[in-house]
Amino acid sequence: MNIIILGDKYQKRMKSRGCVGLIKLQNKNILHHQYKILTNKFALSKIVYIYGFDNKRLLSYLEKNNQAYSQLEFVHNNRYDQYNNAYSLSLVKEYLDDDLLIMFGDKILTANTFSKFDSSKFSQIFIDHNSQSKLGCIIHNNKVENICYDLDNNLSEIYFISRDQAQDLKKIVSNPSFYNYFVFELLNKMIDSNQTIVPHFINKKTSNAI
Repeated sequence: MNIIILGDKYQKRMKSRGCVGLIKLQNKNILHHQYKILTNKFALSKIVYIYGFDNKRLLSYLEKNNQAYSQLEFVHNNRYDQYNNAYSLSLVKEYLDDDLLIMFGDKILTANTFSKFDSSKFSQIFIDHNSQSKLGCIIHNNKVENICYDLDNNLSEIYFISRDQAQDLKKIVSNPSFYNYFVFELLNKMIDSNQTIVPHFINKKTSNAI
């Protein structure tokens, strides 16, 4: 399985805090926490971190701590302010040929985030009722039918794409017409083409805090 972390943009009202991966959390930065949990849970997976905004500070940090992230590959997006998530994913198309986990650079993981996750199932959208995300989804017959703002079933904004469907995602992000799509819009496009995506519910005890 390949893991892609989209850390190239700043989030709304967070620009002044700089690179999202370097935001401090319990005396360590978010990138540190993500890397620790992901490598413990998915030891054999390839992890790719896409960076862009405030890249000089991130590179300076990595130069001083390069041994700490030996399993991470970093890819620079110098057009992070022009396009959205689809373009970011197009920069790492070579990793879209396998099972795929997508998340964001500001996503705070916990040790339990992936405790019940099974990658042998269909493509999955992680849902956490404790999440503060404004994105939600409609679920019918255990299938996700639509993702949009202000719906129930709050997204945790972690997405698992199975190998077969990753190929379809690769085709979409390779088309410049879709460069301004967000991840959830890419998933909606796949759902509209009758591809099965199911919900994965994170234990309610798991919240967006470490």
